[in-house]
Amino acid sequence: MKAVLFPSTIRGKIKAPQSKSIGIRLIFTSLFSDLTLRNLTYSDDVEASIRAVTALGAKVNGERFLRPRTLKLHTNFVNFGGSGTALRMFIPIAVAIGGKVTVDGDETLRKRPLSAIVKLLKDNEISVSSDHLPLTIEGKLRHTEVEIDGSESSQYITGLVYALHILGGGKIKVRPPIVSKSYINLTVQILKERGLDLKFDGNTITIEGGEIVPYDGDVPGDFSLSSFYAAASIATKGCLEIKSLYDPPKFFGDHSIVEIYRQMGAYSKLEGDSWIVSGEDIKDKLKPINIDVEDAPDLAVSVASLAPFTSGRTSITGVKRLSNKESNRLKTMAEALGCFGVCSYAKNETFVIAGSNNISRGKVLCPNDHRIAMMVSPLGFFAGGEIENADCVKKSNPNFWNDLIKIGGRIKL
Repeated sequence: MKAVLFPSTIRGKIKAPQSKSIGIRLIFTSLFSDLTLRNLTYSDDVEASIRAVTALGAKVNGERFLRPRTLKLHTNFVNFGGSGTALRMFIPIAVAIGGKVTVDGDETLRKRPLSAIVKLLKDNEISVSSDHLPLTIEGKLRHTEVEIDGSESSQYITGLVYALHILGGGKIKVRPPIVSKSYINLTVQILKERGLDLKFDGNTITIEGGEIVPYDGDVPGDFSLSSFYAAASIATKGCLEIKSLYDPPKFFGDHSIVEIYRQMGAYSKLEGDSWIVSGEDIKDKLKPINIDVEDAPDLAVSVASLAPFTSGRTSITGVKRLSNKESNRLKTMAEALGCFGVCSYAKNETFVIAGSNNISRGKVLCPNDHRIAMMVSPLGFFAGGEIENADCVKKSNPNFWNDLIKIGGRIKL
């Protein structure tokens, strides 16, 4: 699908897209307690997570998720599409239950490394066919104290928390450096709210026990996915209220984009569960920023969506992991920004974006990466543009383009 964007002013009110991170974590709790997710948005990653829990015995009927009577593998094959989150959470859970299963995914997921979890499995005498997809695993995790490299993905660690809960508790030692730490904090927060007794201290997570209680409600809104609506409004001198967001925790994470945009010179403020942004009163250009996103690397794309409209060079550090996302984002971000006349480059572990006075109409052949398509939308609404393969946004937010139309975006799909 092609999205043709015309210069527009983004303004009004919109409900935030549902948090993919929270939604997936809640879906996996259906392995332990019944769950009702009201008005669930079926993104590709959500559907992959549903395939994962049904493979382990959960029953899904519309909004209702019913826990399995007995946790066991009900199939010998699960395809995760492009969802690295669901895959990396599933593998530790599957080996805690025990059995044999083959996991696979699309071409983007086949390129992403699995080295850290493969090493842990081999260290625990579990048979593993490869260190990339497709991957066959056979065996059972019997140790309740495990150690894993923290430099590849936080998602394995989330999966191990669920896995050790299945085994009655235990400890996870994470060897530094620990990337995407905010998502580990998010897992701990969600599961503590649902009844688990666990703590994250230094580089060790301790799971003491407890019972996961049922959940009935909506999936809260996502700050990171909402940031592209916000950036489009700021860049086009609009004013926007994004509703139904969660109460931001104290640790650095996706919610920190509210303060980041404020530091860049936009009006950006939380009022209750709403994020209010405005570019109406910005007299000069926005301000560049230096920011470390190692604890929440997806924020690099959110910063990159607004950085072209600043008066100088924005430097984003802690971006090493971006080379192993749905695309090599260090490469595809630069290519996509360049299509609109914006100069950017990666050097060492820093991504630099030069604010531009010459943002021009662009045409992007988007890789199969939802955040790249979202990133260039503010540029398209500022100067006009075309985005090929625009339907890749369905991975996390299938309503993205229609939402933008509701708040003033002139788009031809």
